Amino acid sequence: MQNVISDKIRDIQTDYNLITTEVPDFRQFSLREYSEMRMMVCSRIFGISIEGVKTDGFVAYADMLNH
Repeated sequence: MQNVISDKIRDIQTDYNLITTEVPDFRQFSLREYSEMRMMVCSRIFGISIEGVKTDGFVAYADMLNH
């Protein structure tokens, strides 16, 4: 489990570095702020299969079922 967490932290850091390299104005957000925003979005994504291909998607009506 520790490897999964370490991998996720590394992925977030890598993505943040890429974004701030390509979009320097994004540096106004700290890595912590980016991580928090990313987790808010990720918590709303559902894994789905479309024509046999696994993917992720925002499914607003399915998300409302949690409430």
